Amino acid sequence: MKSQLLKTEPIKTELPGIGDRWMLSIVAGLVLFGVVMVYSASAVLAQTNFHSQFYFLWRQGFAMVIGMVLLAGVLRLGYARLNNPYAVYGLLGVCGLLLTVVLFLPATRNTHRFIRLAGLSFQPSELAKIGLVVFLAYLLSRRNNEERRSFWLTFVPCSAVAALLMVLVMRGQDLGTVFIMAVVTATLYFAAGVPLRYPLAGALAASPIVIYELFKVSYRLKRLIAFLDPWKYARTEGFQVVQGLIAIGAGGVKGVGLAQGKQKLFYLPEAHTDFIFAVIGEELGLIGAATVILLFVMLGWRGFLAARKAPDQFGSLLALGLTVMLVAQALFNISVVLSILPNKGIPLPFISYGGSSLMLSLLAVGLILSVSQETKA
Repeated sequence: MKSQLLKTEPIKTELPGIGDRWMLSIVAGLVLFGVVMVYSASAVLAQTNFHSQFYFLWRQGFAMVIGMVLLAGVLRLGYARLNNPYAVYGLLGVCGLLLTVVLFLPATRNTHRFIRLAGLSFQPSELAKIGLVVFLAYLLSRRNNEERRSFWLTFVPCSAVAALLMVLVMRGQDLGTVFIMAVVTATLYFAAGVPLRYPLAGALAASPIVIYELFKVSYRLKRLIAFLDPWKYARTEGFQVVQGLIAIGAGGVKGVGLAQGKQKLFYLPEAHTDFIFAVIGEELGLIGAATVILLFVMLGWRGFLAARKAPDQFGSLLALGLTVMLVAQALFNISVVLSILPNKGIPLPFISYGGSSLMLSLLAVGLILSVSQETKA
């Protein structure tokens, strides 16, 4: 009798039709927090440039709604629908087409990243990251253990498609996204058991191209030089990083208070986009900034758990790749703001202003949740 009274049921973290409720809660918290911070960081700028303090808020809110619809849609359809050649290669075709079309459109700040139509904009590289993960998960899951160790049968076709997408993204002057794609590709190779010597050889072969891209564009070279001593170039290329560090330093432990930050008032460029973490650090202090980092760590943990418990190899690789994509991008963005890495335009997932990033990040979460709802706990 005593043993029966002490017996308890295990705590369930997967809800029927939803998947991992903890991951969903984490993402919902990050998204709602992001909407608040976008408004805080952009209200004055929006009022000055667009005569409405809610300009960026409404657009971010619209992207949030569309993103949640996408999340619910893929969750309802299930990730398994992607596990067929028509879906995989169709998605790759769309990604390749959009990445090519954007190169022939007018440049924005000397880059070709956005397709603009009727006041809306879309960044194809955000979709390309998901397309790459889906393709790699599909092809690697189709190979047995022996075939995955084959250079010609597995590594060459996977790397050829990955390289093509990366080159197209690079031609649009989005080197930061290329690095994220490279990290995801290397992670999936490692998880699938592809011999380490293959990706290392591929990285070595690609290094001259990367070095050339870093040094051929003057602003990239200047950013690299400024990264070594941003305070020396505080009025030029190091201006954004220095202003971000000042914001974080001013926040202290508790912060100056929500919406009370000063650096966003025309001192810190791109405060509501790439450098929104600096606004968080100033207004919410070390406590707020550390909480954001902790939430991304928890997101990574739940994503890896979904990958480990996935019912099939495709789902496992898909969940792993998308999780790494989101967490690596977050760590990259935060590292740039803290001057741990050279300055590069990468948004903070779920929090930075940007419709394409928010909508497709939520789409990625929907796919991970779709995997988690099929797990056998």
